[in-house]
Amino acid sequence: MTIKLDGLENPQELEVAVSGPEGADRLFIYTGIAVLNFKGESVHHWKRDTITFLVGRNFGAGQFRRATASAALASIYNDNVSNDAGWAVDSVDADWDDESKKVQVKADLAVRDTDGYIYRISYEVFVLARTRGEKS
Repeated sequence: MTIKLDGLENPQELEVAVSGPEGADRLFIYTGIAVLNFKGESVHHWKRDTITFLVGRNFGAGQFRRATASAALASIYNDNVSNDAGWAVDSVDADWDDESKKVQVKADLAVRDTDGYIYRISYEVFVLARTRGEKS
């Protein structure tokens, strides 16, 4: 089961001219907040799941070179007494999605406690691309 994305808040983009590697001529930096509602189920076990979302402009297969991403907890909450509660971003990955032509971000999250929630994660995505002479 995948965590439902409720939206992206404050998405921002920065485009920087670069020279390589792999023929890249642009570095795109995407930042923002992914809004979600991920609730824990146990005080004894971590609940783990993945949220997936798209960022940025369209890239053609010949334009996209590679991407890297990071994410951090931006809003967590515990409804009552915190019994062995915990919240985590376990891993983050970004890659080109050939269907949408955008960069897809996947973040593995974890929460522990029956009333523990993750409401937001912040993200940064860095994309190397070759835009010169390529069609999107």
